[in-house]
Amino acid sequence: MRNDLNEGLHQRVARLARLRPDAVALVAEERPVTYDELDRTADGWAARLAGAGVGPGSCVPVVLPRGTDQVTALLAVLKTGAAYAMLDPAWPAARLGEVTAMLPAPVLIADRPVPGVRRPVWTPPEEPLSLPPDFRPAEVGGHAPCCVFFTSGTTGRPKGVLTPHRATARLFMEGTFATFGEHTVVPLAAPSPWDAYSLELWAALLNGGTSVIVAEPYLTAGALREGVSRHGVTTVWLTSSLFDMVVDEDLGAFDGLRQLMIGGERLSPTHVGRFLRQHPDVLLLNGYGPVESTVFTTTHRIRPEDARRAGGVPLGRPVPGTEVLVLDGDRPCAPGAVGEICVAGAGLALRYLGDDELTAQKFVNVTADGRTVRVYRTGDLGLRDADGLLHFRGRADRQVKIRGHRIEPAEIERRVEELLPVRSCRVVADRTGGGEPALVAWCIPERPGDPLDGAIGTLREVLPAYQVPTAVHTVGAFPVTPQGKLDERALLATLDPRPMRAVGVTTAADGGEALVAEVFAEVLGQDSAPVDVPFTELGASSLDLGRACARLAARLDRPVPLVRLLEHPSARALAAWLRADQPAPDTPDGDAVPLTPMQLVYLTRHLVDPADRTGHCLLTWVIEGDLDHAALETAVGAVHARHEPLRAAYVADPRPMAEVLDIDPPPLEVLPAAPSVEEAMAALRRLFADELVIGEADVWRVAVAGAGDATVFGCVIHHIAFDGWSEAVLARDLATAYNAARCGAEPPAKPAPPSLAHSYRDHIARVAASGTDVRPDRAGYAGPPPVRWPGSPADGAGTNGPGLVPTRIEPAVLAAVDDAARSAGVSRFAVLLYHFGAALAEVTGQRDLAVGVPVAQRHGAGSELAVGCHLTMLCLRLRGAALADGPAALRATGQCFGDAFAAQDGPASELAYQVLFALQDNAPAELRLDGARTMFVRQRYLDLPLDLHVELWPEDDGLRLTAYHRPERVAEETARDLVKRLDERLRA
Repeated sequence: MRNDLNEGLHQRVARLARLRPDAVALVAEERPVTYDELDRTADGWAARLAGAGVGPGSCVPVVLPRGTDQVTALLAVLKTGAAYAMLDPAWPAARLGEVTAMLPAPVLIADRPVPGVRRPVWTPPEEPLSLPPDFRPAEVGGHAPCCVFFTSGTTGRPKGVLTPHRATARLFMEGTFATFGEHTVVPLAAPSPWDAYSLELWAALLNGGTSVIVAEPYLTAGALREGVSRHGVTTVWLTSSLFDMVVDEDLGAFDGLRQLMIGGERLSPTHVGRFLRQHPDVLLLNGYGPVESTVFTTTHRIRPEDARRAGGVPLGRPVPGTEVLVLDGDRPCAPGAVGEICVAGAGLALRYLGDDELTAQKFVNVTADGRTVRVYRTGDLGLRDADGLLHFRGRADRQVKIRGHRIEPAEIERRVEELLPVRSCRVVADRTGGGEPALVAWCIPERPGDPLDGAIGTLREVLPAYQVPTAVHTVGAFPVTPQGKLDERALLATLDPRPMRAVGVTTAADGGEALVAEVFAEVLGQDSAPVDVPFTELGASSLDLGRACARLAARLDRPVPLVRLLEHPSARALAAWLRADQPAPDTPDGDAVPLTPMQLVYLTRHLVDPADRTGHCLLTWVIEGDLDHAALETAVGAVHARHEPLRAAYVADPRPMAEVLDIDPPPLEVLPAAPSVEEAMAALRRLFADELVIGEADVWRVAVAGAGDATVFGCVIHHIAFDGWSEAVLARDLATAYNAARCGAEPPAKPAPPSLAHSYRDHIARVAASGTDVRPDRAGYAGPPPVRWPGSPADGAGTNGPGLVPTRIEPAVLAAVDDAARSAGVSRFAVLLYHFGAALAEVTGQRDLAVGVPVAQRHGAGSELAVGCHLTMLCLRLRGAALADGPAALRATGQCFGDAFAAQDGPASELAYQVLFALQDNAPAELRLDGARTMFVRQRYLDLPLDLHVELWPEDDGLRLTAYHRPERVAEETARDLVKRLDERLRA
């Protein structure tokens, strides 16, 4: 049945109720409501509302929590011929009073008296109402007023945007941007006052589908999983920030969806790329549009190549019944020229309530193609490319989007100046911390030096939560740029990185409290968090709440609903709820665990040559101060017990597997004192060159050697149980246990890392989702010719291990690399890899090169806490366009990496390439021992599995480049020539 733009939304729902009376329209708290029941109940309510004076010309405030009554009420309002305005019951009384005063209606619909509102309250009846015989639902045209949305305004007051029925109905016409029908199941989770609520609700109700009403404040990963598994959810809308959060915390939560709409803010290409690699069959849409054009103006089906576009993901093309113009003043812009995005068509709002002047300013008539068109000036800047795709290019004013809400800083500034004793205020969106932006206010107090205590609490009494600044700071004067404008960068530079907002008890009573507090601190970027202070008082945003729940759910392997965190807001309170609601324990699958493809590589090397040292990972720290050997040995034992990979035997018979054993930790070997730190390190290096018998769980060893006033502590761990990420995990756990043992205390309770069996199940689940065969199959990598190295390599292997050629990439050079990456729409790594490949081609004279790139595979629950081998190797084939010149070559290299990354769950093989290139971004291995100063020193490898191994490590805003080479394969002068050419290319 086609949507008709000339009828009211309620009329279409009534027709569907007659055609499919028993179809489920709503599901709330597991109770289904059929179309017939919904329509008849709304008729009864509409008759009573009409008797109370509601009818055409009314704009009725609906102040109800998300639920069946809320949906029934708005449908009943429409049946009277009136329009509805959905208001949030959580808004401050002052805000509710302010907006209801703008709405002409005889009553307000609520389930209780509304503070701050002087208007009769119509309460939804608990029992069904009989329909008076003389009542007939109003029949209206598509142009009739339907609903009011409130958005931020520059005057210091919210704006009421009045939209017609056809503005919503046009989204679901034939040939629209997605598939909507009787099998469409959509969660209703958006904030009620927002136009995205209309998208979610009417996408179901205008098409005979089902709306699943979500109890959580927004659609969390857990609620999404439940919606798909329990109710068959097919279609979802998420703001960009929320989409990024779910991608970061629980990418598997999208399993089972058919189509996903995202937008509200500029998209993150990184998160989009990760989603598409994991869920290539889900229709992913970028939706763009201001509320004045009702939900969406344009949409774009996002494809993998869009994540690599220099200008970001396109806004796309107009939805049905919509026209988009890009104007320079009143003149249409040519393709490629930037102008203001202006919108025309059936989606346009009718007006701003009570503001004819603003309506005339923003809704204007322009001449396009010889015709007069009414358009809305969005204030967004954009351009159309040669293919007709619309692209976003920023704002012409200060407006910002935060979690999909449109915010005018001027409105908040005026409110701050009204409510606080200040002479002036400026509000800036802080994007420096990564993730979602945060609003920060700077004020000049009326009395110099006034700290403005209690400012946030005062603002919360008036402003909705998404408009309340995260902090209010005082200044003597506002800094300005040379052009006389506010210097926002100078203001933001004064901020401390995410300060903790409160102090309280920090001692956890048990492991549950410690786990929750650790997750709180991790989400906030803090070292610790008190257990008795609400998470929001520590500075957590609404998305931080979702992140915490997702991480707890992953580590506990059980749902942690966001509403439970809101009910139990501190670590102590939430831990108590978790204990009371404890599910039955999970039973381990056993102690023997199959190996991953990379572990098979390491085991194969070891079996072929037990003297092989390419799998030895060396870590050393120079320690100044008193080192307690007994405490250090205790710490080694604690870490050994905590991490299963360190006490596992890796065997090939009867099949390749790791068997976790209950064995003693390695002893702390104490070497004779050396005259210098360098000689102590050399002694450790000789000790660690001995064979590790990994088949007998001899996986790691530890030792110390004195050197004057210092001590060198080191360990060697086989790569089959270790990777780069593990360095920081091992150092942190050693320090925690050492500091506790030094005081004679037990180490603080920490969440346990996943078992080997759990880690492998996560790996298998990921591979199964990708459709990749996990069996090693080296034939798939055949093809790249061997590298022919010039020069005269040394005879035999190097006596002191691989050769080493270091250099430094200065911050200015790295900034130029980043500029090139942005211009080409690729990552920093792609630019570095391109120049490395080009330099390698120049040195070898070859135009077909295979390069190995290590990639972390820490996707399972709690994997970031584990020591282990959680990585794979990508084989990148650089040839053709990837070795050409110009931005196209950068994009080709990025495409090469993207293709390899998409197939990362495939088999690993050391035979596919002779060269490795790694951009390391792991946390530093900081060993923070009480009473001592420590410095991590990166050791040279004992041996290399490949001819050449190039690594780049962060160092003082630049990068330290280290090129290792096997002297018997790559001559010293060849390695130096390669590094020199790469350095010159980057500097140029």
